[in-house]
Amino acid sequence: MNKLSHKYRIYGRTKGRKKKKFIDPNFFNDYLINLKKDINKNKKTILDIGSGSGENSLFLAKNNPKALIIACEIFQDGNINLYNNLLKLKINNIKLFTGNVVKLFDQLELDYCFNEIWILFPDPWPKNRHHKRRLIKTSFFKKIHPLLKSQSKIFISTDSVSYFTSILNSIYNIKSLYKWQNDRPQNWIYEKQNLPQTKFFKKAKDSYRLSFFIELVKTS
Repeated sequence: MNKLSHKYRIYGRTKGRKKKKFIDPNFFNDYLINLKKDINKNKKTILDIGSGSGENSLFLAKNNPKALIIACEIFQDGNINLYNNLLKLKINNIKLFTGNVVKLFDQLELDYCFNEIWILFPDPWPKNRHHKRRLIKTSFFKKIHPLLKSQSKIFISTDSVSYFTSILNSIYNIKSLYKWQNDRPQNWIYEKQNLPQTKFFKKAKDSYRLSFFIELVKTS
């Protein structure tokens, strides 16, 4: 494996065991992001990392009708589900990026692109030997910093206590770059926020796991 392919390596499955179908596959490419044409510094742009089946992307599109929502997801079934909903609901302010988000960052030609970045229930990689695969760490916060506009926000959720603790350690390491807005424990609870009821939130709730929510703002 060469150095570049290792950098963009994707762990785990990229599609489900049952084949999902497009309502209309002929127009799928029209919903893929064109980084040179679609991203405009003067337009509100929101990145939804690990958009899954698109519950949060649809939530964001409804609450920000004039913004561009970029749904970043490698899992094919999730992208098909979101695309089908875009057609049914006639939503035109969501664009899809179907690769590794690190590749998206590397392909961007503009600084200060995003007003918001959302990362709801990223894969926790619970085994200790897999922790290095986790997306959210100190290096991640440093990498996205030049891509965020002034006072931009980052929203994160997880139902993994181990991952939550790791994220808090990273927040401490980058405290000169971001401010933790909801740093009081009573404000960490996902259910108490006006947030979408995603598949993974419901799964955590059904298993009696508490879901944590973090809001950061860029300060420098």
